[in-house]
Order: sequence, then structure tokens, then C-alpha cells
Amino acid sequence: MRTAAKPEPLTLSGEIKFRKDELLAAVGDVTEERRGKQRISYAFPTRAWGVDAGGKEFDVDCTLENISSTGLYLHIPRRVAKDAELKVLIKFATGSNRGATAVLECQTLRNEPEPDGQTGLAMRVKSYHFV
Repeated sequence: MRTAAKPEPLTLSGEIKFRKDELLAAVGDVTEERRGKQRISYAFPTRAWGVDAGGKEFDVDCTLENISSTGLYLHIPRRVAKDAELKVLIKFATGSNRGATAVLECQTLRNEPEPDGQTGLAMRVKSYHFV
């Protein structure tokens, strides 16, 4: 008797690879990656919350610039201290396709104030879970 193959568990790197393949099929534009982990640049719907540099709690929609299984870069309308702990919710949806939603616990590695009042944050993914 043949047993059904066990489905692969959903992982952040698996979801990113799947979405990258899907995006490349739709767009057809490939940029060679110099980093060790696959990274995709796509503005998935994203929300971040935590405590800003002034000690005030915040919960904002923000702009995801790129993501890999170990890190991400986003823009938020707040100043955040280096090493700040933030939570980030990302919906891995592209166009009309619905994807998984993940909550990531991240640590700020670098913050870059921008002229428009936004702050660019390079963040390390400490942990995540799918919801």
C-alpha cells in the first residue's frame, strides 16, 4: 500500500522562494543576488509595531522593500532605535493570489532617516510564525 506524501511544512524561506518564483514568472526580470540568502523585492502588505525612539508604542502600515529568510528592509514613518525589537506582519500576497501571512519578531540592525520623514530599517528576523 502506498502512503500519501507528507506535505512540506510552510517555512519563511519556502514561502519567499515560492513567491519569488511566482513574481519572476509574472515579471520576467531577474537581478543577480550577491547575498547568501535569496531575497525578493516586492511591496507585500506589511504592518509593524513596537516602541519608537521616543519610547512611544506604535502600530503602523509600512512599506516592505525586500525580504529574505533571515532579514528584511522596510520604511516606517517613525524613528526607531538601533537594536529595537519590533514585530512585523507580512501578507505574502501577489495581485489576486492569496499567500500565507507571517508574524516576524525582528531586531533593528540599521536605521536610516530619510528626507521625507520615513525611516529605512534593516532588520534581522529573530523568529516567525504563520497565522
